[in-house]
Amino acid sequence: MYPHLNACFIMGSIKIFYKNKKYFASAFLYTCFSLIFSTWVTYIPHISEKLEINEGKIGNAIFFSALGAFFMIRICRLIIDKVGVGRYAYFALISYCICFFGPFLAYNYITLCISLFIFGMAGSSFAIALNSLTATIEKQDKIYVMSGSHGFWSIGGMIGAVTGSFIAALANNPILHISILVFVILVIETNLKKHYYLRRGEHIDTVKKRRSSHLKPLFLIALIGLVIMVSEGAIADWSALYLKKVIQLDLKYIGFGYAAFACAMMIGRFSGDSLSRKLGSWKLITLAIIIGMLGFLLVLIYNPLVSILGFFVVGFGFSVVVPEVYRLASNVEGIKTADAVSFVAATTNIGFMLGPVVLGYIAELKTLHLSFMVLTAFVSIAFFIAFWKYNSSKSKLRLSVF
Repeated sequence: MYPHLNACFIMGSIKIFYKNKKYFASAFLYTCFSLIFSTWVTYIPHISEKLEINEGKIGNAIFFSALGAFFMIRICRLIIDKVGVGRYAYFALISYCICFFGPFLAYNYITLCISLFIFGMAGSSFAIALNSLTATIEKQDKIYVMSGSHGFWSIGGMIGAVTGSFIAALANNPILHISILVFVILVIETNLKKHYYLRRGEHIDTVKKRRSSHLKPLFLIALIGLVIMVSEGAIADWSALYLKKVIQLDLKYIGFGYAAFACAMMIGRFSGDSLSRKLGSWKLITLAIIIGMLGFLLVLIYNPLVSILGFFVVGFGFSVVVPEVYRLASNVEGIKTADAVSFVAATTNIGFMLGPVVLGYIAELKTLHLSFMVLTAFVSIAFFIAFWKYNSSKSKLRLSVF
């Protein structure tokens, strides 16, 4: 994918986490997040059949998750200021675990929408807490760990997607499955929380107030993150149904699309911190989006192996984009880390929730295959922004030389 990608980059990033428990502890929160989310993704077809609702209604229900995510933007920033980013991250995990049960306990369409609204609130809160914590660690310890931390999300997603499909088919008891998962997650993270629990960000009075003219670069950064997370959300929520209904893959293998996506994300993200130092954020983002778009073209081919390979290539391409978006946002001059990351995390999480909604509408009106074609075209927005920013940064560099 990248000209300088090699095993040394990956191993170097992994060593940082496994030699330093304080970095592993915060990174493992991403694994907890994705284990829960990927398990939810695996059960979407089950919930659809249980409540007898089609793709369009599933999309409408998931829209309530986006509303919940939007609701938390301002609240999370205030709570982080009050209690500290470390404490908030731990309690956000507990909240997310509790709200995870909601969609499985829903007994009709209305209760599903309500439970997904609450689940969306908890997910947005956890995403903001995680990325604020990691950005704070990067600034305070002067270390690159954002991309590698997101690599732990991919590990959880891969494990959850593969094992979730088989456990769901064998156990045939969703509540028992998720209860065991939540118990294990909470036991492990409770033992690790001492390494990040007391972390706090900058004091409010140490950061200059922003002028409105400074908002422009943050909005562009957030827009790229939103576009990519629309794609990630779409793949997470619809890859299983896409492989089942469009590609007509056997039921026990439908989790392999998201698993391939998550596996590639893991590989790319454990290389991302080194690549970011070597290439720079904007060049890395531009190259990554090109690869992701090529992957989508493979997904659209009516062949199980090629489609799964396509999900892998998309994951490989998009793996470093969101971590770089957070890194760029946290370094925007004149804005507090927690505020910048909260804004971007909430924006990207809304994209993660809205992607499946839009695909659901298109799938209901036309086909799920057309939905993924539209998604491919949509990603070009992020490419043009990144390409423009990359060229702008090169121009500034050339001017600074003279």
